[in-house]
Amino acid sequence: MTRPNVSQTILKDIRALRLLVVHPDDRDREELADELSRIGCAFACQWPLLDAPPSGTDMVLLAVHPDTLSQPCPWLEKPSAPPVIPIVAFENPITLAAVLHLNAFTTIASPVRPAGVLTALALTLHQSKQRRSREHYIQRLEKKAAHQHIIQKATRALMGARRLKEDDAYELLREKAMLQREPIEQVARQIISATEALGI
Repeated sequence: MTRPNVSQTILKDIRALRLLVVHPDDRDREELADELSRIGCAFACQWPLLDAPPSGTDMVLLAVHPDTLSQPCPWLEKPSAPPVIPIVAFENPITLAAVLHLNAFTTIASPVRPAGVLTALALTLHQSKQRRSREHYIQRLEKKAAHQHIIQKATRALMGARRLKEDDAYELLREKAMLQREPIEQVARQIISATEALGI
């Protein structure tokens, strides 16, 4: 079970979100607005869907509606797009495809009822944070791999230019980086540039 202090932290994080409700002005939107107000969320409502959400939007609650299904939303394709919670009135292949396309973690059923809204917000917030953490981790791995490739290339250049063993060439590269007080990958780039300029 979740400890009370953890629940309070989650609720505090949810209340700090800037939400955008994209939904026709009807009973569902009224119910949703009432529940978001009760939770203590900051939100704005709009209809129809704009070309892009307002700057600073943290999460979008989007009606899966014929108008939104037919409208292209290029901003949803961007990695920086805020997470979306679809509001679904019915289930069919087109609706399911739309929900999957939105990369949604959960949905809110229509007609909207208070029960489930807070859970949907909490789940989407938690999962979107997890996804961002994974993406950052992958980016760090990719950057590390790119740096490693540069270091290996510089090491091979030193091995050829000075007839050194691999361990000795790497140690020389590391010592140069320490003496110059620069990252080893930066010194590696300098060595690669120098050897390429000399045609070594």
